[in-house]
Amino acid sequence: MKKINTTSVLWNMPKKIQLSEAPPRIPATLRHIELLGDEVFRIRLESPGFSWVPGDCIAVYAPNASGRSRPYSLSGAAGSADVELWVRRFPDGLVSPYLTSCEAGDVVEITPPFGWFRPGEPPESDKLYFATGTGIAPFLSAISSGCALPRELFWGLKKPLNGFEIPPDIPLTVKLSRFGDSPGRITDELSQITFTQGTHVYACGLDRMIEQVLGYFKEQGLEESHLHREVFFTEGA
Repeated sequence: MKKINTTSVLWNMPKKIQLSEAPPRIPATLRHIELLGDEVFRIRLESPGFSWVPGDCIAVYAPNASGRSRPYSLSGAAGSADVELWVRRFPDGLVSPYLTSCEAGDVVEITPPFGWFRPGEPPESDKLYFATGTGIAPFLSAISSGCALPRELFWGLKKPLNGFEIPPDIPLTVKLSRFGDSPGRITDELSQITFTQGTHVYACGLDRMIEQVLGYFKEQGLEESHLHREVFFTEGA
């Protein structure tokens, strides 16, 4: 779940989308919902027929939320019959308690896709993916959509998440290094990772992880244009 509304971070500068009018609210039927573990749900909505690319989000509205919404990254394959989200339920969340309590056949309101994070681009580059928690969603989308694969995907979890695994139907045809089931963090491995000045680094999830990972590669000489970020959570929020 994204707790920053229509905002990404470009190093320490906020990047916002300015809309001249409210986006349309599109009805979408919920087709499937399953618990992946530790209050993380995989939700599939019948596609309204819009086109999108890996890295895009949709915003979801909840009843009695005064017209407010929360954005979620699309985690499935572009062009599929469903749109897929990974949603962490927060008890005091604006949308997640409603969305994760829905059942198959329920209709929810969403926006058209939007976004600027593009883990599939440039297709010819050497890529490294870094994610925490549900920040893995746009990377799963890029991989499932047939984008050029990263050399490695690093996935950090704060703790063992009660069986929280990548579902077996997702074709994870890339090396996965997972952290959280044993002592150690993603950032402990940075000095062991090989890269060139042509490598692109993509980080998604917790802001502190993103700052540390991209800060390291910036200190090692990677150009700013090769460092890509999408903030899902802020430390302590």
